Amino acid sequence: MDVTFCRYYAGDGTPPSNRYCRACPHAPVACDRLWRRVIELAASNNGEPVPLPGTRAVLFSHPKNPDFVGLSVNCRWGLSKEDFLHYISTGHAKMGRKGRRSDPVASPSMTRQEPYVQAIVALLGGMDIPEIEAVREVQKGGATVAFNE
Repeated sequence: MDVTFCRYYAGDGTPPSNRYCRACPHAPVACDRLWRRVIELAASNNGEPVPLPGTRAVLFSHPKNPDFVGLSVNCRWGLSKEDFLHYISTGHAKMGRKGRRSDPVASPSMTRQEPYVQAIVALLGGMDIPEIEAVREVQKGGATVAFNE
């Protein structure tokens, strides 16, 4: 995990600090709005999973935890808020190896979330949508006001 992915990230990449985005006091500025779009996308197919283009995976709502959406190919797993936001900043969400949490291309959860995060971004409208631009500005430390609803 690249611990410099966001200027507000507080931690060293090990649990529980790798889950910092869930409690970040700066998340309402932009990150929560983007994550809400991901949750809405997961629920957008009338209760059915949403196929992710270019993959065999589907996206679905997580029934118990709003910090996750579900993914499934042959098995089910969760995409966490911090894995998605790490990808938005770094362009990486690869699997990590035990003892190598400092690998800058590994996702915070150390699970492989590529190419699924790319497909989600494509369904949202691409990397240039206002919500992603606002998140990147916050991650760099430039935004100090809330994203306009």
